Amino acid sequence: MRFHIKRVFLWFSKTEKTVIRFDNNKVNVVRGNSSRGKSSIFAIIDYCLMSDKPNIVEPVINECTQYYGIEFMLDGQLYAISRKKPDDGIGADSVYMVHEPFADDYYPSNTNYQVSIARSELDRQFGIKDDDYKYPFGKAEDFVVSFRSFLMYNALTENIIDNQYEFFNYKFFEDPYLDKYEKRKYLLDLLLGVDTVEEKKQLALANSLRSRQNSNRNRNTRYQNAVQRYVSKLNEAKKLVIDAGLAQKSVLSEQSDNELINYFEGLLVDFEPRTIEVAQAADSKKAELTRKLYQKQIQLNNIINARREYEQYRAQISDISDSLKPVEYLTEHIEEFGVTPWSRQIVEALQKSLDGLREREQKGQKEFVTERQLETLRDDIHTLENQIAELDNIKISPIQNSERYYALGRLKEYVAVLKEFYKAIPAEPEHIDEVSDYEQRSRAEEIANKIAELRATVVSTGLNPSIQHYFDMFSFLENFAGRPTRYNREQERLEIGKDGVMNYANIGSQSNYMFLHICFFLGLHRYLLLHPTPYVGQFLFVDQPSKPYYESSDDDKSTDRLKLMDAFKVINNFMQEVVDSGNEFQIILIEHAEESYWTGENELEYFVTKANFDGDNALVPFHLISKNADETEN
Repeated sequence: MRFHIKRVFLWFSKTEKTVIRFDNNKVNVVRGNSSRGKSSIFAIIDYCLMSDKPNIVEPVINECTQYYGIEFMLDGQLYAISRKKPDDGIGADSVYMVHEPFADDYYPSNTNYQVSIARSELDRQFGIKDDDYKYPFGKAEDFVVSFRSFLMYNALTENIIDNQYEFFNYKFFEDPYLDKYEKRKYLLDLLLGVDTVEEKKQLALANSLRSRQNSNRNRNTRYQNAVQRYVSKLNEAKKLVIDAGLAQKSVLSEQSDNELINYFEGLLVDFEPRTIEVAQAADSKKAELTRKLYQKQIQLNNIINARREYEQYRAQISDISDSLKPVEYLTEHIEEFGVTPWSRQIVEALQKSLDGLREREQKGQKEFVTERQLETLRDDIHTLENQIAELDNIKISPIQNSERYYALGRLKEYVAVLKEFYKAIPAEPEHIDEVSDYEQRSRAEEIANKIAELRATVVSTGLNPSIQHYFDMFSFLENFAGRPTRYNREQERLEIGKDGVMNYANIGSQSNYMFLHICFFLGLHRYLLLHPTPYVGQFLFVDQPSKPYYESSDDDKSTDRLKLMDAFKVINNFMQEVVDSGNEFQIILIEHAEESYWTGENELEYFVTKANFDGDNALVPFHLISKNADETEN
């Protein structure tokens, strides 16, 4: 991500401040003697980038400063941020953030963002926009990745630049999440383009599909076993009933498996043993009901016969009526025929007979028994038949049919077991398309495997060559020139090879470890420029490469000088390659060495001195330190 610092501010009062300007595509050097506040510059930058754990030195710097501020460019957007100094080690909970440079007379007096809100906005600018960026994926102990999680890749600080064992100063940021190797490993994956988020999603999908398939198969097995157990016991009960003559096979086949339990219970009721007295009472009741049934049936038959005869009668009337229809014509035209009184009398008698037939036909259209009344009569007959059938089932004691009642006793046991087995049958599992699930799972596993393969090779094929590129530029590597280098992810450090064996612990002086650190960070950012990522800014803070030579016991200091100049040359070469490629980058270099290391006859094109803290000059001017000391004493 394109990122560079434009200015760093320390406001001591409304009238006094320190402002340091920095250039993009340059190695911006802030040099000076010890205890001048040089190393605090990165702590100030970090604090203004929403740190919750300030690392600004309390004595002198924080005591004298009221507000800190920075201006920086992030992906083409200017940000200007000011923040009140930490109080007792706790950072201010709000900041002032705008998208224009601070005016020359600006002095912080208000805030407009809570730190958490401002951090979220910067997260979005760094491409971290949602909860997908978590470790570990989908678990309660997730931590949400922030742009701040990646700042350790921008800081080669003084306390690790020549450290034998550490390459990342994650402790500087006091982030409890970064204390765990697994989480730093996850961040490096994101950094190197290994899409751990997608990998975790695809693995989660594959595991979910596999789990669903296994779970569904287990549920289906339990379901099938339960059904088979129920059906097996049901078939035993059916055979018992048929063999005992309690029901016909054809009758049982008409019942569904679920209905048979109720049918068996009905048989137990129907064939329940009765005493002679109960049987006799049933016979008496049956005789009474039979008599009523006989009466109802005779009544129904009589009505049916009467209705049939009545319909025949009506048909006959209709036929006679049709045969007399010519009489109407004669009546209407009798005068035309010249009839005698005797013939007129005959025609009138016939007309009267026709009228009488029509009158009786119309009166007969009303039914003397309705269909509803007939249906009620049929229902009564059906009810009586059922009652008689129930009485037929009343038997006397089992002694008269011991085998059948033995079977009924066993059937009662079967019914109890069948009820238990039926209740134990789980819901039928949903149907899943295992072919489709398998294809989807295979695709997910293929994607996850490719990401895992990238993780296994990206360091060896991508990062290591970039690191080696700068390692081979060094001229003062003593006995290690031309050796292969390899980044060890598990140990989080750079190793040097010899005869096929990678070594780290015994490579000599602190100077060599300083070279390895510079090679690693330059190589890492070279890789990131070739494989852009939004999470890390194109910026590097390097704090005092000359540290290994402070207390050198070597009488010939010229060797130390040549080694340090060698390191500066490699850094300059890195910047030249960035600019030549049309890219951009910024390095802020804190140094104790004299300017002559990169100026004059040793001039390095991309080195530019931005502050000289010699004499009375310092990050906090000496007169302010004295003034503050006097005020404290008084």
